[in-house]
Amino acid sequence: MAVSTSIYQELLFLGSSVLVGMGLFFLYDILRIFRRILPHGNIWIGVEDFLYWIIFTGVVFVLLYRENDGMVRGFAFGGLLVGMACYYLLLSRLIVHCQVWIWKKILGILGKVLGFFVRPVWKTLKKVAAFCGKRLKKFVRAVKIGLCKL
Repeated sequence: MAVSTSIYQELLFLGSSVLVGMGLFFLYDILRIFRRILPHGNIWIGVEDFLYWIIFTGVVFVLLYRENDGMVRGFAFGGLLVGMACYYLLLSRLIVHCQVWIWKKILGILGKVLGFFVRPVWKTLKKVAAFCGKRLKKFVRAVKIGLCKL
């Protein structure tokens, strides 16, 4: 039994909206991973969310425009929600947890390697700064004494 082309087109549109929903939630997971690796304040979180929703809106607009000639259809948003829910329930926790673990390990190793090279330079700079600070104090005292004698 053959399926009519219009039903086939609608089924493809529903499938693409489900995939787009999954992709958009994956994009939000990237934000979640970034926030867990580099915690930051509420203002930056708001800015990131705002940019995410602008991208989200643009992607949904392109989906509706290309696949459905710009007509807003309820099942398109239903497909987005189903895709997001499927991704969240099946993959999201695993991906976020694994990626955060991997990135923290990588950054920890990089921190140790950089610390190995930076620590001697940092100690030298601290000694130079302490020496210059002592010289500066002596100079300031000499200037004060000189000004008091005037």
